[in-house]
This record gives sequence, structure tokens and C-alpha cells, in this order.
Amino acid sequence: MNRIPMALLMAAGMATASCATDAPLKAVDHVDLPRYMGTWYVIGAIPNMFEKGKVATADEYRLKPDGTIENIYHYRKGFDKPEKTWNGKAWLPDPKDTARWKVQLLWPFRSDYIILALDPAYRVTMVGLPSRKLLWIMAKDRTLDDGAYQRLIDQARQQGFPVEQMRKVPQRAEDAGKPGFQ
Repeated sequence: MNRIPMALLMAAGMATASCATDAPLKAVDHVDLPRYMGTWYVIGAIPNMFEKGKVATADEYRLKPDGTIENIYHYRKGFDKPEKTWNGKAWLPDPKDTARWKVQLLWPFRSDYIILALDPAYRVTMVGLPSRKLLWIMAKDRTLDDGAYQRLIDQARQQGFPVEQMRKVPQRAEDAGKPGFQ
């Protein structure tokens, strides 16, 4: 699919997905943005149509001098395929609330991004949309132990996410095709 039409479809889907009428999600109290920056490997997700079948996916965040955040999505269409990237940006609608971001993959479409969980060491995070249609569990490493993953799934379930739709993202070739992986 051509990159621009795919971008339009993805951005439109995320924009409409953020129009939730459910109770507000409980975000973490505070995020130290400089500590949060870096590469986060997508361990599991409620995949949208553009994420399905992708492997070795990661979000890379870079804090810019103007306070905006560069968001680079890395992915492969197979472990034997070259890495591709998608460039977006993010910003804080309220600079005092560092757990709630706006993300824009393609102008003029915007989506909410809420940090729902973050471990004290800034090694594991969970992010979702207010609609509860999209959710990501990410880590600074390519793997996450099953206990930590399950605790985040339980937390997401308590917030009303359809966790039965979660799929792990193969980060290593040996993960591809295993039960629970997309």
C-alpha cells in the first residue's frame, strides 16, 4: 500500500478511536520525560490494521528543544526484510500532565496517548487510547518476563481494555509463530 494513503487511513482511525465516551482512563501520576525518551520495543498490543504482521516493532521518542517529542516507529515486515520507519510527533496539551500526550502521524489527524503504567526504573510501560480500542505494552528490552506482562494485562483489563485481543509482537525470529504472537 502506498505510504501516504496508509498514513491517512491510520491517522483517521486513531483520531476516531480517541473519541471515547467511557470513564476516563487512570494515567500514571508523573512521567519524567527525559527518562522516558529512547527506544521502547513493542512487546504486546491490541494491533491496528497497520501493525498486523509486523515484527521487531519499536517506538523511539526524542525530546526536542521546543518541548515537542519526535516519535519514530520502527518495524519490519519480516525478520529477513529491511527495517522501515514512520515519523510522527507528539506534544503535551498540558505541560503539567506528562502522562497525557497528543500524537500526530499525519497532519491534521491527532490522537490521545495515555501512559497507563510505568515501572520506577523506566524499563516497562503501557500506553492506551481513551477509546480502549488500542493498547501497547512496551519495554526497553526486546523481551519481558511473563509475570510482568500478565500484571499489565490484568491492569488493562481493570481499566476496560479488551485484553483478549492482545497479541505479542515477535521481537526475535524465534518468537514468530509461537502461540499468542501475531
